[in-house]
Amino acid sequence: MKSLIYGYGITGKSFERYLKKKKVAYDIFDQNIPEYSIKLDLNNYKNILCSPGINADEFDHLQASNKVLTDIDIFFEEDNSIKIGITGTNGKSTTCFHLAQLLKQEFGVNLIGNFGNPVLDDINNGNEYSIIELSSFQLHKMKKNKLDFGVLLNIEPDHLDYHKDFLSYKAAKERILSANKSSQENDPYLLFEWITKRKCKKTKLKNLPYRYQFISKNIINDSKSTNTSSLKYAISNANMFFQDDYILICCGDPKKENFPKLEISGPAKILIYGNHAKQIDACISHPNKNLFDDANLLLEYLQNKSIFSNILFSPGFPSGLDYKNFEERGDDFNNLIYNLKK
Repeated sequence: MKSLIYGYGITGKSFERYLKKKKVAYDIFDQNIPEYSIKLDLNNYKNILCSPGINADEFDHLQASNKVLTDIDIFFEEDNSIKIGITGTNGKSTTCFHLAQLLKQEFGVNLIGNFGNPVLDDINNGNEYSIIELSSFQLHKMKKNKLDFGVLLNIEPDHLDYHKDFLSYKAAKERILSANKSSQENDPYLLFEWITKRKCKKTKLKNLPYRYQFISKNIINDSKSTNTSSLKYAISNANMFFQDDYILICCGDPKKENFPKLEISGPAKILIYGNHAKQIDACISHPNKNLFDDANLLLEYLQNKSIFSNILFSPGFPSGLDYKNFEERGDDFNNLIYNLKK
């Protein structure tokens, strides 16, 4: 019987590459892609290979068939590397990236999952360790935790549009603690020692772009800020660094946290732009706010006001209808600043 790829995004396409290598016939379903949107009879398939972005209710419906597998399930069953899973509301990509740098000084390392390559692209490629960034979606959908090491960094409300409430989100995140060994440590050096049983010499670690990144001495690009806890963290740091003399720029879709209410103090002014500007405005309490339909109008405002002072770009929400992802958003902000300097 054929396999069914359910969802044809990044993970779905990695399923396709995997099945082609295995010489397994398959069909594709994705309700958002017209050519693959025709409903199929699930009974006609040996298994259903489900992408992490499929919503929880739809996933529960698929689960009734007892045929559902995720890429994480397959990787756990087939890959022979030592598997380190890392999750948390904030900081998981940076922790994965830093730990990978330390391990790569001595070992072959895969940096995969929600950050890096899809896991199926690196099955049994000869590397000794696999560092897997795991989202709450992936943890919710995996059948069994077969990690050698599981790391839970922190938990704050997030993805409530998927999980419906904080307790369900928390339960999904905490599934990582059922690994063979688990920790809540966030220091990459201490994680290295925990995993390898030996100390690691200190080294200058590279940071990922758009994580509270200074693009000049007075402008911070924190495009990776995709939730309110990361926004609060950025504001706290900016308040100390800029002494409350700065502009905060926000954008994104507040739906995933059920439109949270925020009282913000510190920035002298908040500029909000994009397709979701009015929704963000309703969420944020601050005496000095301006709204713009898009980044071009924001740029025009900054140019007309001759504003080129301390700026924190920390969106606080996922990209929504404005951008494909936080990387594109970060690039766009850098271009905006470049045009402002002209």
